[in-house]
Amino acid sequence: MMYYVCRVPANRKLIPAVRRIQNKKVLDVGLGSGYYTQLLLDTNTVVGIDQNPHLCELPITVHQGDATQLSSIVRGEKFDVVLSTWMTDYLDAGQVQTFLAEAKSVLNDGGKLIVTFPDTYGLGFFYVRAAGLIRGVEKYTYSKKQIIEKLKRAGFTDIEIVKLNSWLYIPWAYMVIAQ
Repeated sequence: MMYYVCRVPANRKLIPAVRRIQNKKVLDVGLGSGYYTQLLLDTNTVVGIDQNPHLCELPITVHQGDATQLSSIVRGEKFDVVLSTWMTDYLDAGQVQTFLAEAKSVLNDGGKLIVTFPDTYGLGFFYVRAAGLIRGVEKYTYSKKQIIEKLKRAGFTDIEIVKLNSWLYIPWAYMVIAQ
């Protein structure tokens, strides 16, 4: 249900942002089945990282690994874009900070990070609580202020935060674009 209430309307902003990525080398972190990755394949070179690489059947290289170990997984490879959608809610505060620092370390100069975060307030709160109660999965949310602080600590300076609303126009997540 949360998929239709929250993710589908969020795609009105997220999918156009992903489609604007053209002629880039992209690292997709936590790509799952590759829902957003498939939008990149016509004009970009894409490498994926996921703890469950077997989920993605797209014709790309997918490394098995953790978002907190990007630089050791890609071994010196650099990217124009690091994309990560609907993955940060699985990371606690320390892991998010490490992920952001790792993303910065694998980006080329002028490269962009595009990442989503469920919000601490509104439906984001209910989304992570429901995951815990229904599926027994520990999830986390971050406020806009926390996200900005973590991005700055990781070395990002040009930060844009876009609200992703539900069908009810209630904020539930953010899309962050940072350099």
